[in-house]
Amino acid sequence: MESVICNWRRAGRRGSSRKTSATKVMLVLTLTLGCGAPGSAKAAEPSAEQGQLYIDQGRYAQAIREFTGVIDAHPTDVEGYRGRIEAELLLGRYSDAVLDYQRIIALVIPVHPDAKSVMLDGYAARLAVAPQNIPALTGASAARWWFFDYPQAIHLLNQLLAVRPNDPFGNLFRGSARLLSGATQAKGVADIEKAIALDPQNPHVRFIVADAYTYGLPDPDRAFDEANLAMDWGLDTPRLHAILAVSYEAFGEPEAAAAEIREHIDMVTEDLVPAAPLAAGNSLSLNLVPGRSYEIPLSANAGDTISITTGSRDFYDTIMVLLAPDGTPVISSDDANHYFAAFDYVAPAAGTYRLWVTSFESVNTGVLLVDRS
Repeated sequence: MESVICNWRRAGRRGSSRKTSATKVMLVLTLTLGCGAPGSAKAAEPSAEQGQLYIDQGRYAQAIREFTGVIDAHPTDVEGYRGRIEAELLLGRYSDAVLDYQRIIALVIPVHPDAKSVMLDGYAARLAVAPQNIPALTGASAARWWFFDYPQAIHLLNQLLAVRPNDPFGNLFRGSARLLSGATQAKGVADIEKAIALDPQNPHVRFIVADAYTYGLPDPDRAFDEANLAMDWGLDTPRLHAILAVSYEAFGEPEAAAAEIREHIDMVTEDLVPAAPLAAGNSLSLNLVPGRSYEIPLSANAGDTISITTGSRDFYDTIMVLLAPDGTPVISSDDANHYFAAFDYVAPAAGTYRLWVTSFESVNTGVLLVDRS
């Protein structure tokens, strides 16, 4: 668990090490907690209350540090992530907030299945007391957006924009919600363009725009350009590579798409587990935990069709890439069958191909089903 948490804190940094032992983590924590001079007063323990006070004071960077301390102390409790997400959103660090929502799925919900309702109920209580509170409207609308409740997200964003019409977050996420829901798309496009005009150099804005034009109103050219802007300006996350892969597929470049999906899986994988070879007509049931991906050998003759489908009763989003015998990524899949990955590939040469497969961003716990027909 320690190793996975540290890995996700680094998610998106190209070339960073993904292997951090629990021993090293504990050593860092020991040195950090024990660095005070002998006899010095013990520093106050990080608290969600203090973090929220920093948010209310507009001290968002300090709030992030405070909530990070809360997460370090309680990595499976939702409140630290909830507060850090709120501060990240208020700072315009939208991709960081999305990564923290994925950490909630990976680390919190398996331990506290009611985490979603705890977050939403908390925001409802805050807004009942102060309906125009900007941090609460920001956090609540983003939570609704993340959990696919786009109508309620739009309702909250309308309230936010009634108070602050030129709020970059409000315009950006209302535009995204409108495109992702398929409703009032013209208004959604206008919202997005206004958000870009309000914060034109922010790579996190471009990330949300790329996401909206990938999974909402499909425009692979626009999504590709926005994703590349985000990366050129400093972001390098697994989700951006998945967005680029969708664009490459639309451009008719499956090998370029496969290279992006391979990068996605490599970035989120803490433990690449060898699985048994999978022959045609057979299937595998694989136990997933966050940070785990599987490598499955697939033997094929030249001209054979390698047909793979995935599924699960425990979660709904899988991703995979096929590597040729020489290791070259040749085909990939994301959301081919609703949110499940699937492909048919005609092998150009005989050999042992290798399938890398996991859940999207490798955050889910449960049984992954892989079938070769």
